[in-house]
Amino acid sequence: MRFPVPLNAVVAHRWHCDHFGHLNARHYAAAFDDAIFIFWSQAGVEVPPPGQPGVIPVTAQLKIEYRSEVTAGEVLAISGQPARIGGKSVTLALTMQEAATGRTVATCEVVEVFFDALARQSVPVPDPVRVALQGAG
Repeated sequence: MRFPVPLNAVVAHRWHCDHFGHLNARHYAAAFDDAIFIFWSQAGVEVPPPGQPGVIPVTAQLKIEYRSEVTAGEVLAISGQPARIGGKSVTLALTMQEAATGRTVATCEVVEVFFDALARQSVPVPDPVRVALQGAG
């Protein structure tokens, strides 16, 4: 993988805005959450069907920093990259920017723990995922 990897685009619609006319926090969270799923898909992580064995990343912590107002009609692009690769977890750094100008409107730091889907406990980051994430360049 080459980083930062483009993950998704979002349009701030009028119904996404709060009573101040700004994109509401819940919609930033949803956009970043979608980006996390896209990131893992691009890294080769395959989510097993419910009840089937497999190793999956689960969100343990999510921290959003709002940097600039977003109003209805703005188109936003999200990109991401690994910030830290640990033994059982990976920290992702996601950036949301206004597509037209590149202005950063929000960042998101996410700690994802790898989890055995059946045993319901943390496990080491799978080697193929580690290799994909270390392929920055």
